[in-house]
Amino acid sequence: MTDNSNGIVILITLLNILVYKLQKLQEAQQTKLQEASQTKLEEVEKPEVQEAENTDRLPLSVPKLCRRFSLLEMQSATNNFQEELVIGKGGFGNVYKGIVDFGEREVAIKRLKSKSRQGIKEFHTEIEMFSRIQHSHSVSLIGYCDDSEEMILVYDYMSCGNLADHLHKRVRKGDTSLPSLTWLQRLKISIGAAHGLDYLHTGTGIENRVIHRDIKSSNILLDENLAAKISDFGLSKIGPANQTCTYISTRVKGTTGYIDPYYVSTHRLTSKTDVYAFGVVLAEILCGRPAVDTSLDEEQINLAGWAQDCYKEGLLGQIIDLNIKGDISNDSLNAYVGVAIKCLHPQPKHRPTMAEVVVGLESALKLQIKSTHYSLVEIMPVDYTEEDANVNQEHENTEEILNVSSGERCKRQSSVRITFTKRISGLFSGTARGFSAKPVGGLATGPGEAKAPTELLPVNKNAEKSRYSLRRSMTNNIIKKLRHISFLPMKPKAWDEEKVLQSSRLRSFSFNVLSVATRHFHSDSKLGEGGFGSVYKGWVDTNTFAAAEWGSGLLIAVKRLHRESTQGAQEWLAEIRVLEYLCHPNLVNMIGYCLEDKHRLLVYEFMPQGSLEQHLFGRKETKRLLNWPIRYNIISGIARGILYLHEGSRLRVIHRDLKASNVLLDSEMNPKISDFGLARIFQHESEVNTNLVVGTFGYMAPEYAVHGRFSAKSDVYSFGVLVLEIISGIQMRGFNHSDPSENLITRAWRLYQDENCLELLDKAAMGSYIQFELFRVIQIGLLCVQPCPEDRPSMSMVVEMLNSDTEVPQPKEPDFINIRHQSVSE
Repeated sequence: MTDNSNGIVILITLLNILVYKLQKLQEAQQTKLQEASQTKLEEVEKPEVQEAENTDRLPLSVPKLCRRFSLLEMQSATNNFQEELVIGKGGFGNVYKGIVDFGEREVAIKRLKSKSRQGIKEFHTEIEMFSRIQHSHSVSLIGYCDDSEEMILVYDYMSCGNLADHLHKRVRKGDTSLPSLTWLQRLKISIGAAHGLDYLHTGTGIENRVIHRDIKSSNILLDENLAAKISDFGLSKIGPANQTCTYISTRVKGTTGYIDPYYVSTHRLTSKTDVYAFGVVLAEILCGRPAVDTSLDEEQINLAGWAQDCYKEGLLGQIIDLNIKGDISNDSLNAYVGVAIKCLHPQPKHRPTMAEVVVGLESALKLQIKSTHYSLVEIMPVDYTEEDANVNQEHENTEEILNVSSGERCKRQSSVRITFTKRISGLFSGTARGFSAKPVGGLATGPGEAKAPTELLPVNKNAEKSRYSLRRSMTNNIIKKLRHISFLPMKPKAWDEEKVLQSSRLRSFSFNVLSVATRHFHSDSKLGEGGFGSVYKGWVDTNTFAAAEWGSGLLIAVKRLHRESTQGAQEWLAEIRVLEYLCHPNLVNMIGYCLEDKHRLLVYEFMPQGSLEQHLFGRKETKRLLNWPIRYNIISGIARGILYLHEGSRLRVIHRDLKASNVLLDSEMNPKISDFGLARIFQHESEVNTNLVVGTFGYMAPEYAVHGRFSAKSDVYSFGVLVLEIISGIQMRGFNHSDPSENLITRAWRLYQDENCLELLDKAAMGSYIQFELFRVIQIGLLCVQPCPEDRPSMSMVVEMLNSDTEVPQPKEPDFINIRHQSVSE
């Protein structure tokens, strides 16, 4: 018995030793694998021969990290990478159409070959690029998969494919399933792509900018509305933005036909390298043929060279795509070709910036519309979800262009789109009275949903009268019918914190981490206070984001809301919903949030120079920091940030509380717009009414403060007030004058009229101002504070006027409504 017991003990001991050895062996193997993986990654990250140090390395931005998918999810999404789901092929691998999130979302799945020329470096580069890039004209990277050495990227699905297919597929393969793009569509696509590329060059970071390095028509994708989206960042490079020497020395990469000859000969990569490639794309759009076509005669193989030769010889008519040749006006063609030729200039310094390209292409679009007999009719949605919203009777922005000429000039038919929901029709009988689904007045209407008033008069063959008669009869009749459906009782959407936060890409912090990071919210850590709560500075570890020793790691700003805050839970959640999808150098960067035991906190990057308000209206010492060049840079930066909110981001955002205290300054005095708690995301509305006026009086547009109507032009008004404050160093609400009818705006107007603008300038900026710049900026500020929204410029116009020699319209005398100055929140 004893021998058996001894034998069992020995056996157990041996088994324990064996298990221990196996564990050690497994740990050693894992360590080797990790080291090998790290070594492989480090090799990938090493700069190429002759490359400038650290120019292609962008650490993954934790707040903007995309989603990580498992290989099983990818197999399920594509029926195990079924061949029938392939929507694109290349040297890198295949692109599949797939479905994720239980069939709710269509995606494009790019599966890179393990031996792909694109390789692991480009795989990592693309993820890192997309972690920073958030723009309406850049394709969205949803996530990636790196299980089992796979390299898979998951994007939003672009239902209209890529630009190259629309331009070339019909010709190359006789594929008539893709309708030919009209000239107007081509212009809008080129403008959208130019906006996206301009954002890469100027809008992805104050200290960095992105050079795409592979701009071509197949890398410009089109969504269901034919909006252009730049894609494929595998060859992209990060470069310095604020240095005189702005090139990167690197090996030549790209696609034949699009590569800049200067780049080939010097190996110097600049943003103008992308501009050259974009010039080739512009030539493709005009000619409808590929950048390189070996089936043609030798002098025509390379499109860029051939197009330039034809331009010099006055033979442009020979290269225009036959599908659009009869539709292009001479003025529009000349403006467009002028931009393309400048982009293709052999010397980079003579090529335009992408911002200048945008201006030139928009001019070509305006000239085309001006020369065509079109009637511009705004199609206004009436499906509002805003509580106590009115259907607005004003029509400002045109969304569709309807060709209503008859006879020879009639190119196509379109439809009037007025959709009535069942709920509206049921609650308000008679609202759709007088409407019919029959074709009337020369307009084709859709089955059931697109309706037009039966009273519509037939359009006159004379173009000018046609345009007038349509607006007069159709628009007025529509407004008569819609006048009866004001104040629609719609139930507002419930705030679902849990659902929003679960899908959020922002980092979730524990309350304990933020408490320790801020020294338990010690008064010495406090940066500021407001009705919403207090802001504290703190320190976290740069890599793990755990609380760090005071003075080491990453410095953060923590906004802690009072439980009884007037801003409340809705504004807290609104800020998360808005900022997690925004990325611009002139917007504050949100790192994460905390929701724990009714504690609500937001975590931002720390702004060492505090708020603009502190510098403008604070001590003389801080005012001296704001010389004229810095003030001009701040004005320009704020303008670019608002433009991004209104037009550049994937969300269309109205800030609603733009003021000096909501503009923060980084270490280089670059402005960052902050505090999005009152911001509103717009869809198709140009204007919304509300009974709940929020924001800060003095910065509020008159139509918003008095009537509750707000739009993008409300932000423009606030910007105008801010411009005058920055120039003068005088606070709008702190203006003291014996005449109660005079304020900062009326004073600026009086001095502008007297040509005594220097009197308005803050004394702290006296020694550094430039006279013509000062006069021009005051003029822009007065334009922005016009009492009528229609008289204010858009932010795109403001940015253009600030950064070019574009003529600034003369402002009208502004009215002044004496309203008390205080902050109001919903």
